[in-house]
Amino acid sequence: MITGIFLTLFLVLLNGFFVAAEFSIVKVRYSQIHLKAEQGNIFAKKAEHIINHLDTYLSATQLGITLASLGLGWIGEPVVAKILSAILISLNISITPELLHTISLPAGFFIITVLHIVFGELAPKSVAIRISEPTTLAISYPLYWFFMIFRPFIWLMNSLSNFFLNIIGIRPVGEHEIHSVDELRLLVKQSRDGGEIQEENYEIIKNAFDFTDHNAKQIMTPRQLIFSLDIELSVKVIIEKILENGYSRIPMYQTSIDNIIGIVYAKDLFKEHYRNPEFKINDLLHPAFYVSETKRISDVLTEFQKQHIHLAVIIDEFGGTQGIITLEDILEELVGEIQDEDDNEKPIVEKKEDNTFLVQAMQPLTDINEYLPHPFTFSEKYNTLSGLILYHN
Repeated sequence: MITGIFLTLFLVLLNGFFVAAEFSIVKVRYSQIHLKAEQGNIFAKKAEHIINHLDTYLSATQLGITLASLGLGWIGEPVVAKILSAILISLNISITPELLHTISLPAGFFIITVLHIVFGELAPKSVAIRISEPTTLAISYPLYWFFMIFRPFIWLMNSLSNFFLNIIGIRPVGEHEIHSVDELRLLVKQSRDGGEIQEENYEIIKNAFDFTDHNAKQIMTPRQLIFSLDIELSVKVIIEKILENGYSRIPMYQTSIDNIIGIVYAKDLFKEHYRNPEFKINDLLHPAFYVSETKRISDVLTEFQKQHIHLAVIIDEFGGTQGIITLEDILEELVGEIQDEDDNEKPIVEKKEDNTFLVQAMQPLTDINEYLPHPFTFSEKYNTLSGLILYHN
């Protein structure tokens, strides 16, 4: 009797072990285990091996759960039924053997079912989900050795399973699930909502997903707002205007802004003026880098890195100047507004009162919509609020 009781409890715990193993190896993040494995944790190394062969070890856990459950039904129910029968007899309850058997078996089945569900299923599952990493490390070696012992039988089960899947036209998936961009967006949002990712980091990750969708025209400074200077101006006037506006890289044009002939750096200008007041502006010009208005900003960033430049001139299909784009403009698409000590920029959207906003109409709609309760609609025909207004007038 005592042996049967201990064997029953052992089978309940064994079932719980395999349930915890199943849920923990599915729930745990591979990056956590991989990091610990690289640090020399022997349990993490074994756990990493298990995760890299996930389908195989899930089959092992299913085999373990099945064997433990069958054993529990085979051994546990009769043991509990005998215990109940002994209790009823010890209480001197007058009952026929047939009725005693009729009562004890269903009662034994009920008690075993409760033990199996609570301690063999629900509790281990909750533990594995809530602390998946420690659970995975704890079960790694026992699960590995169980797999090694029953490896031929597990291989046979997997082969039969894959055979029947192939018959109905379903191919087995890889060990690691591949997520689409939309699924990754949802995962990141859920991590933010659950407090795993801070709001600032969430915004950067979200912007990174949108980064390749934007082109140069969407984030450029339009030609009307470009600070540029005529190459024919005197050095004195050029220096005064640069000091007045505070820009470090200035497009220089000849005749009109559609003919930008180069970029002058303020630091070069001041340095040369100090050394030689009679210098020529043309000697300081850096070649202008031209970019199509439809070029993706990710490609523009790559060109900036290759050529070690910070500014490009945006041109349309006819070669006319549409605007300029800077490295700062591109980085702001990832991390938000970057302001230095010289920036005195007004906010893109300023709330005056309820449902009343003061908006900079020349700003892109993508930026404006971030501050408004009801966003404007997008179109390929316009990028700014002023463009939207002109299009509908």
